[in-house]
Amino acid sequence: MKTILKRTVAVTASLALVGTALAGITGPWRGELDLGQMKLPLVFNFSENASGEALCTLSSPAQGAKDIPATVSFISADSVSVQCNAIGAKYEGRIGEGTITGTFMQAGHSLPLNLAPEQSLEQRRPQTPKPPFPYTIKDTTFTAPDGAVMCATLTLPPEAAQRKVPAVIMVTGSGAQNRDEELFEHKPFAVIADYLARHGIASLRYDDRGTGKSGGVFLNGTTYTFKDDAKSALRFLRSLPMIGKAGVLGHSEGGTIAMMLGAEKVPDFIVSLAGMMVSGKETLLRQNARALSAGGFTEAEKENSLRIMGMLLDEIGKQYKKGISEEIDVYSIVEAFGLQVPQEIVEAFRQTQKVRTPWFDAFVVLDPTRDIKKVKCPVIAFNGDKDTQVYPDNLEVLKKLLPKAEVCLMPGLNHLLQHAETGEASEYGEIRETISPEVLEAIAAFILRQ
Repeated sequence: MKTILKRTVAVTASLALVGTALAGITGPWRGELDLGQMKLPLVFNFSENASGEALCTLSSPAQGAKDIPATVSFISADSVSVQCNAIGAKYEGRIGEGTITGTFMQAGHSLPLNLAPEQSLEQRRPQTPKPPFPYTIKDTTFTAPDGAVMCATLTLPPEAAQRKVPAVIMVTGSGAQNRDEELFEHKPFAVIADYLARHGIASLRYDDRGTGKSGGVFLNGTTYTFKDDAKSALRFLRSLPMIGKAGVLGHSEGGTIAMMLGAEKVPDFIVSLAGMMVSGKETLLRQNARALSAGGFTEAEKENSLRIMGMLLDEIGKQYKKGISEEIDVYSIVEAFGLQVPQEIVEAFRQTQKVRTPWFDAFVVLDPTRDIKKVKCPVIAFNGDKDTQVYPDNLEVLKKLLPKAEVCLMPGLNHLLQHAETGEASEYGEIRETISPEVLEAIAAFILRQ
């Protein structure tokens, strides 16, 4: 009996595949998994081979996963089932007019996932530069202090053929990122380079070490390593005959690195986009305080959790200064201070110990205020008033330490300097805008004044 049922399903699926059902959903279909604090976009790409067999691949743009093999286990005029063994996932949906309403299942969890025909990349990300370009783009390389070959894109405005032009290097935020600082299919550094070139300003942007085409090992690096990489990029840029004044444009951690270079009197000017101006420890505590509030914990649980985290970060900082990295017994700290902390929080702290990197340990003790005080070159700094990663009051810290700095609090913008509703990271991929035009205009105007 079971065998007969299986054969019946197989025949039904086969008949559906040679019918018109697949034609209605051919191509990419996109939806978003609601994971609470963030939304994860998924794209199912349906196609058909020469024999009429339904094919499918799965992509997760936010995770950089593309064309994961999947199997269409069933399809008819009104339903579809897809199995993705590579990630242990399954999707089942009902096909309607311009929509597939269904459920995504993975690791014992089931989440609603509704799909719609995907818009073209040009529609989703209208600011991404498209050729032909009225400027020159060159792939190039430079060498980091440890010998790593860094691969980069040099963008030169037409004016560079007649005279020296101002220029910037672009430094990405935390995490391994390519030269466009690509995230959720947004390419902010490519957008900035395009705008600057159209206004007579050159730029150099590069893949982070161990990322894209650049050499080196990213996981062994710290903010200080990345600062030295940026310093080498600026040295290379200055070696070009068409380059005049040269500065640093950094986003998030890149803005902090710009200040570190400013303290060393390396750049002619600095552009900070949502750069961290307070200590790494303080930034981590504030980010986690927000996450705890969103997680529905009581004020007492939140306060106790942050106290434990502060002590944990202090211990990590002590280890870093001694040149060691050993797992810290979080449970012993909780017990010693008699604090009531939710079990899941303590366990999360313990698991964090297992994935500590040199970057994290160095970041904990990083204190940009010491560098900011030493900066002498012109500085402009931007923050969105809806930034939930590097809080807008970082601008107040900068202004207090460096009164001559230009600070720009941008209404309605998030950490990526997009116009946003809430400023939460979950919105980044939903927003069509890559970076606010007002910010682009202000960056170019500042550089041209130098």
